[in-house]
Amino acid sequence: MALPRHAEYLIIGAGVHGLSTAYHLAKYLKAKGMGRGEDVVVIDKAGIAAGASGVACGNVRCNYYQEPMTRLMIHCMDIWESDPDYFAYNSVGYLTVSFAPMAEGLAAVHARHKLLGYPSTFIQGEKDVKKYMQGIFYDWQAEKLEVVLHEHRGGHAWSKQAIHGLAIKAESEDAQLFIGPTVTGFRFANDGSVRVVETDQGDIEVGWVVVAVGPWIKPMWRLLDLPMQVPDPRNPDQMVELWRYLALQEGEIEINPYVHITNDGRRPPLVHVDSDVPLYSEDGRLVWDKPWGIYFKRDKHSVQGGAVPLDIGPEAEIDPYGRRSPYYCVTDQFYDIWVASLAHCMKRFEGTRKYASRKPSGGIGAFSADNFPIFDFMRPNVYVIADSNHGFKMIGVGEQVARILTGERSELLEPFRFGRFEEAQAMPKSKAPFPWM
Repeated sequence: MALPRHAEYLIIGAGVHGLSTAYHLAKYLKAKGMGRGEDVVVIDKAGIAAGASGVACGNVRCNYYQEPMTRLMIHCMDIWESDPDYFAYNSVGYLTVSFAPMAEGLAAVHARHKLLGYPSTFIQGEKDVKKYMQGIFYDWQAEKLEVVLHEHRGGHAWSKQAIHGLAIKAESEDAQLFIGPTVTGFRFANDGSVRVVETDQGDIEVGWVVVAVGPWIKPMWRLLDLPMQVPDPRNPDQMVELWRYLALQEGEIEINPYVHITNDGRRPPLVHVDSDVPLYSEDGRLVWDKPWGIYFKRDKHSVQGGAVPLDIGPEAEIDPYGRRSPYYCVTDQFYDIWVASLAHCMKRFEGTRKYASRKPSGGIGAFSADNFPIFDFMRPNVYVIADSNHGFKMIGVGEQVARILTGERSELLEPFRFGRFEEAQAMPKSKAPFPWM
């Protein structure tokens, strides 16, 4: 099928945001009598789930210190749960176990959960935390953890399978998908709108454009001739780079995944731990003595997870899969820290450092100045979904964008306007080691 020379709605990117937007937009256009599914065209230079969406660990949670993130993620959770088979979604829950600095923030998150009707359990105090965790995992042994927030919704999805499920749904609504075209530029009208999207396979005249390119947002932002600096969220009198890159630290230990099981024989919840207890290798060597954070889950063939990402600054050369050397493979230091922290938490993971995978893992994320997404019209007919590495779990953003493009408003996406930086309304930061909480 030849690439069309006109698209009423052109979506750039076949990851979670692009395909979620395509599916819901095609459906809503037909339902509202505003067009046909064929009016929605998706292009991607590499393939379905070829970038960040396809290598995501797949975490789905609603533990956010920022109220707008909580409300948006509850909506996203509804989408995940609407079709768990197509979305390859495992609703196993999400356990956050953390140290004293996080207690106040997690208590506030739990209070918001109660207010919004989102089921979670909150436990505080070192003894009670250990007792609660040993009620789930008999060999839980982590020390000096002061708080648990156990989300009874949430969990994880198989990333590539989930995105292909979205692609099937989009095509079932007659949206068109083209793999191979690379966007090389935009041509603008006098009012600043985009009238032509230039690709290496020919030009496409457009009515509306949705940019959903994950870690490639910075070069796309440049092509759209958008501001590259914003007021510093911590010091509004100074300007800072809008986008910077973090190397994601994720990997797996290639052990029998059924080692990781709950006391009652069920698939375990995804576990997230924040701590400042020093970590030691299996031979007694100190490997980390600063605050750390990890997450882990039972994967299909292993135990998979990650740790705090590494800040690599405002510039990065990224390949078609969103990876940058030398972060294409996570380092030995990551595995030293991650496996030591697993063993610190649960006895079953002692002695597993030798099973650390050597497969390529990780990747990079493009983070905004306050570490949170930008969802906004950045030109009169160009809507940008820039997820600031919150992407995979936010499957419901595309549904909200589809509503906006068919004439509705989205209160859920309103707080993520680009204008928040000028208005000194950037997202507040929690005390978590991770930049995205």
